[in-house]
Amino acid sequence: MKDGFDDLMNQAGVLGSLGAAARKQGEEVAADAYFRDAFGMALNAASHANDGGSHPGQLDALQAAARFALDCGEVLEARRLVDEASTTGASARFADEWTQLRDVTAWPDTWLIAAVRRDPPDVQALDALANRYWKTLFGRCQLLTLNHQKAGDLAQEAWCRVLRVRHTLKPGGNFPAYLTTIATNLWRDWYRSAQRAGDMADQRLESLDAAHPNEDGESVALIDRIPDLKALSPEDQALLAMDIDKALEQLTPQRREVLVARFINGESCAEIGQRYGRTEQSISGWVRQALKEVKLHLEAAGRGAAVKA
Repeated sequence: MKDGFDDLMNQAGVLGSLGAAARKQGEEVAADAYFRDAFGMALNAASHANDGGSHPGQLDALQAAARFALDCGEVLEARRLVDEASTTGASARFADEWTQLRDVTAWPDTWLIAAVRRDPPDVQALDALANRYWKTLFGRCQLLTLNHQKAGDLAQEAWCRVLRVRHTLKPGGNFPAYLTTIATNLWRDWYRSAQRAGDMADQRLESLDAAHPNEDGESVALIDRIPDLKALSPEDQALLAMDIDKALEQLTPQRREVLVARFINGESCAEIGQRYGRTEQSISGWVRQALKEVKLHLEAAGRGAAVKA
């Protein structure tokens, strides 16, 4: 019996590895098929172990089956297996690996997204995914809109857009980057619409917390280019923040977006260049020019001393 159990578990492991490889390559249809086959093998192994009475590997098989179920978005089946395991052995009620299976907030993005892709989407997984990335999404929208209310509207619209196309989400993809891209593209649409309408004032980028390169192209945090805020009075802090905002508002939307991409999202000039169809040197030039314009505005505002050479 042991040989049959081990053979089933080995086959499940191989299929699971193939599924993980396919998912990494973005081949979600193939990945889903592999994980479903692996899930079936692990279930057979658990059943095989149970037929012979108590078997030390039964919990391992149930755990593997539950994980493969989550890999392909079968949340209800995974929860059923976790409950079954809890009645089979005490370790399934207290061991960390079983705790992760029960706690949806501890699931990796791949499981959450696989669950959200299903019809209907798993509500707990959806809530966990939203809670995990809402602050990041809202912060990005705040940077883009410079308006708390508009940031909320943009974040909500971005999230709704994701839900509308949830069947196309890739569990193996970079979900936070995808969410940021959706929000940025929506903001661009907003900006273009406002530009055509002649109302450009509401579509601005906030970069109070952004970092900038110096004139030699070296990465320098914005905090390194202004005085220690703790050494300033609250009034001076507020004035300086307003001046920085105004300076950044003078930049073209494209240059502001490049600064956000480079220093908020952490993209390299080469990565940004690929998106814009420009060379790395061109993007570096945009960044340097944007910094120069910010510095000139601060100097014109009487805060030249605020910017370090």
